[in-house]
Amino acid sequence: MCSTVPLNAQPHVESSSWTQRVEQDFTDGAAGITQWYDIPVSLIFLARSYYKADNPATKIVTLPPLIIDEQIAGDIGIVGQESPGSIDPWLISNGIAVTRLLYAVGGNMLGKQNMADEYAHAWTYYRALMYNHLLTELFKNTIRRERPDASDTKSFFSGHTSTAFVTSAFLYRECAAVIDEWDLAGESTLLNTGLKAAAFSVLYGWAGYVGYSRLADKKHYVSDVLVGALAGTLIGNLVYDGYFGDASGLPIFGISTVDRQPALSFSLSF
Repeated sequence: MCSTVPLNAQPHVESSSWTQRVEQDFTDGAAGITQWYDIPVSLIFLARSYYKADNPATKIVTLPPLIIDEQIAGDIGIVGQESPGSIDPWLISNGIAVTRLLYAVGGNMLGKQNMADEYAHAWTYYRALMYNHLLTELFKNTIRRERPDASDTKSFFSGHTSTAFVTSAFLYRECAAVIDEWDLAGESTLLNTGLKAAAFSVLYGWAGYVGYSRLADKKHYVSDVLVGALAGTLIGNLVYDGYFGDASGLPIFGISTVDRQPALSFSLSF
């Protein structure tokens, strides 16, 4: 990954149409940070319908659930239940991506010629979603773990959870950057911290609910959800950091035990 975003390749000139403004800003923004490996990754991602099937021939590792997995699944899981958090995670993530793209195009249509950064962020956000999806499906297709409801053997790890967390992680980093750049928040540590805490609570709270929904609907074990949360958070932050930021303010995750039971912990400095 590159460490800077070359958004100033060429100075803008007055364009005769909004389509020229879109082409100029998209080229300066999104195309300017595209790497060679994005092409094969994108092609594999577009072919995802061909590798999402539950194929026993690809399952080279069998991972049985832990004792705590079975205990929690038995305590809170209900077969056949469909919580709001268990809807297709791509509905929200794709909706956010499309909204961002429409915002950038709309700005060009209204005469703005400085939307390159919007295209760069929108494309990088979607790139984080793709990387997370491919990693999730790699694990699902090579590790055999039957779901708690016995519907298939792609329980490890939770794709709903990893998608929710990669979305929340990336968007939180963007929110934190916007807050830091706001003059009023820069003058008040309390306001800065409060706004970041609110953004963190909303975004990660939603992602956490998605993870809980997968447990409640008996589609995943708790270890599936914890690993999915960890994977999504790491990918979202690493992709953002690779192009737009630094490692300060990253959530720090750890796996430990509480009363001899596995637990996931994290800390965050606002």
